[in-house]
Amino acid sequence: MNRYQPSMPRAAIGLFATAMTAFSIALAVVVPANMDVSAQQERLLALSSGATAQAAQIVNGDAASHAKRQG
Repeated sequence: MNRYQPSMPRAAIGLFATAMTAFSIALAVVVPANMDVSAQQERLLALSSGATAQAAQIVNGDAASHAKRQG
């Protein structure tokens, strides 16, 4: 009886699968974790402080000047 002989050895396929797994984990977990978060935090802080100032004007009764700025 003839046995099936795969063209690539199983060890090579396993090694390739391990390498692809490591690459996928690095791409999905490690790279985003190493991105520059401080620049994003500064931008969000600037946006939130502007929104807070507008909300304070509305609450304090300065809605007319708020309406003028909104157009």
